Amino acid sequence: MDTETVKLISNEARGICLDMVAKANSGHLGLPLGCADAATVLFGQFLNFLPKNPRWINRDRFVLSAGHGSALLYTYLHLSGYDVSLDDLKQFRQWGSKTPGHPEFGATPGVEATTGPLGQGIGNAVGIALSQKKLAAEINTSDYKLIDNYTVCLCGDGCLQEGVGQESVALAGLWKLDNLILIYDNNHVTLDGDAALSQCEDTEKRFEALGWDVVTADGHNADAILQALNRCRCLNGKPHLLVLNTIIGYGLSIAGTSKAHGPSGIKEITSAKQTLGLDPNHSFFISENTRRFFEKRRVQLQKSYNAWLEKFEAWANAFPEKAQKLSQKPVLDEAVFETLKTKSKTTSTRVAAGEILNQVMLALPDFITCTADLFDSVKNNMQGGALFSAEHIEGRNITFGIREHAMGAVLNGMAYDGFFRVVGSTFFAFSDYLKPALRIAALSHLPVWYFFSHDSIAVGEDGPTHQPIEQLAGLRSLPNVYVFRPADYDELLACFACALKQKSTPCIFVLSRQKLPLLEAASQKTKIDGARLGAYVLKHEVGQLSHIFIASGSEVELALQVADRIGEGARVVSMPCMELFRQQSEAYKQSVLPPSCRNRMAIEAASCQPWFEFVGLDGQVVGLDHFGASAPEAELKQHFHFTPEHCFELCKAVEKK
Repeated sequence: MDTETVKLISNEARGICLDMVAKANSGHLGLPLGCADAATVLFGQFLNFLPKNPRWINRDRFVLSAGHGSALLYTYLHLSGYDVSLDDLKQFRQWGSKTPGHPEFGATPGVEATTGPLGQGIGNAVGIALSQKKLAAEINTSDYKLIDNYTVCLCGDGCLQEGVGQESVALAGLWKLDNLILIYDNNHVTLDGDAALSQCEDTEKRFEALGWDVVTADGHNADAILQALNRCRCLNGKPHLLVLNTIIGYGLSIAGTSKAHGPSGIKEITSAKQTLGLDPNHSFFISENTRRFFEKRRVQLQKSYNAWLEKFEAWANAFPEKAQKLSQKPVLDEAVFETLKTKSKTTSTRVAAGEILNQVMLALPDFITCTADLFDSVKNNMQGGALFSAEHIEGRNITFGIREHAMGAVLNGMAYDGFFRVVGSTFFAFSDYLKPALRIAALSHLPVWYFFSHDSIAVGEDGPTHQPIEQLAGLRSLPNVYVFRPADYDELLACFACALKQKSTPCIFVLSRQKLPLLEAASQKTKIDGARLGAYVLKHEVGQLSHIFIASGSEVELALQVADRIGEGARVVSMPCMELFRQQSEAYKQSVLPPSCRNRMAIEAASCQPWFEFVGLDGQVVGLDHFGASAPEAELKQHFHFTPEHCFELCKAVEKK
C-alpha cells in the first residue's frame, strides 16, 4: 500500500466514524480517529480473513478490547466486504442494528468477541490464541500446517490498567503464545485526563519482564506500522506487544486531550472533515478508489483461501479421522451415564462432580478443565491427564494460578473460538472475582462451565471470608445461566445431563465440601428424571397435603428431617435448578407446588431473597441474610438455626397464628 492510498482510506474511515457518532448523537471518537491508520494497514494488508466465511478456521482473529471504539471496527468490516452495509453503519447504536454501541459476538459478522468492560478483550484474545495453539497441536502435521493464524487484539490504557488485563498478559507470557499480537494504542490519555494521572509504569519493560517481545512504532506512519506488524508475525516463543504512539481524536481541534475520547468532536465535524481533506457536505462518503482497493483486496484474500482449501482437502484425505473430529463434535453416549448410575454413593458433590467429569472427559476429548490454583480442593482435574504448559500444549488440565479474573475471560475466549468445551473452578465465595466474565458469557450465549466448591457455612473454621452468602442469589439473577446445586450424586448426574445439552448457556455447578447422603426416593430414576426438570417431589405426603418444604443442595436432607416431624401431610421438594424449573409447563410446576397449599418453607444456607418466588410472601425462608462466622460446621448450623428443631418450631409458630 502506498502512502497516499493509506491516507485516503484512513481519512475516509475517520469521516464515516464522525458521521456514525454524529447521527447517533452518542459514541466515542477518540480511538476511531486515532487508530484509523493502524486499521487500514491491518484490514488492508496484514490480516488474513474471508468476509464470505467469517468463521473460517484459519482466519486471523481481530479482537477490539477497547470496545468503545466500535465505530472503527464496523467501518472496516464494511469496507472489507463483511455483511455490514452502509445502512448498518447509519444505524449505529440503534435498536436491532448490527452495529451496537460495543461489539457483540453473534450480532455482527466479523466480531470475534463481546467487548465493553475494559480488559476482558485481552483475556478473550489470550483464550482464542490458546485455543488455536491447542487446535494446531492436534491437527497440524509435518506435511500439512493447516493452522498458522494470528490473534490480533487492540487495547488501550484502560484495558491494561484493569486487573483482568494484567492477569491475562502474564499468562500469555507464561504460555509462550507467540501467535498473539497485542496492539497498545498509546495515546497518553484516559477519560479523566492525562494518563500520567493514573499510571507511571514502563509498559514496555513490564511486558518484557513477563516474557513478551516488544515493538514500538509511530501509529500514524503506515510503513512503520506494517514493518512492526511483520516483525510480530514470527513464532519466537513470545507473545508480541506492538506499542503504537497515536494522537487520540486525530483531526479534531481537541486532539490529544481527554475531551476527544467521547462524542464531543461532533460539534466540530465540519472543520474536522476539512482538516482531513474531506467534503463536509458529504456524509458516509466512500470514494471509488477506496472501494476498488478493497475489491482487489477481497480477490487476494479469496486466492489465499483457495490455496488453503486445497491443502485442507489433501489433509482431510490423508487424515480422515482428524477431519471428522474437526467437523463434528463428539456426543456423549448415554451408556456412559448408565455406567455412572451404578456408582451412586454417599460423597461430597465436589468429589462426585470430579469423578463424573473424568468419565465425561474420557468420552469427549474436546473437554478442557481449568482451575484458579484449586484442583486439589475442587477435584475437577482429569486424573492421569497432562498439565498444560508451553511445552505440553496437549495437556487438558490448565492451571491459572490465583487468577480468577483472567480465567473467566480466557475461558470465554476459548468458547468464542468454539473448538473446545471448557470448565473452570474455584471456591464459591471467590466466584465474585470472575463475575464480569460470567456476565459476558451469559450475554454472549457461551456454553462455559464452572465448578464452584465449598458452597456454604459448612466450610466452617475458614470463616465468613470463605463462606458464600449472596453468591447464589447473585448468580441466579443473571439472565441465561443455569445454576445447579445438587443434593446428592444422583441429582448431580441429572445436572450433568442437562448441562451437556446446552449449546448457548453457561452452566454453574455449586458443590459441597462435606459429604452428602444419598437421598431416599421411590427410585433412582425418580430423582434423576425429576432433577432434570429443575425441581421435583422427593418425598410425597401421605394423605392430605398440609406443608411443602423446598430446598437445594445440602439442605434437602434437613428438609426431609423437618417433614418427618410434621408428619403425613408434609411434602419435600428438591430444587437443584430454579432456572430449569421456571421453564417447565404451568401444569408441571403446579403439580410440584400446588397453589392450594400455602404452608411453605424454603431452606437454604444462603441469601433468602430468591425463595419468596416459590413460598410466597406469606411463606417462610430459613436462610442467611448475614455473614457467617469461624467455627466448626456443626456449631455454625446450630447457631444459625439450620436444625430440624428450629424449622419445626417455626412451622408450628405460624400455624398458631
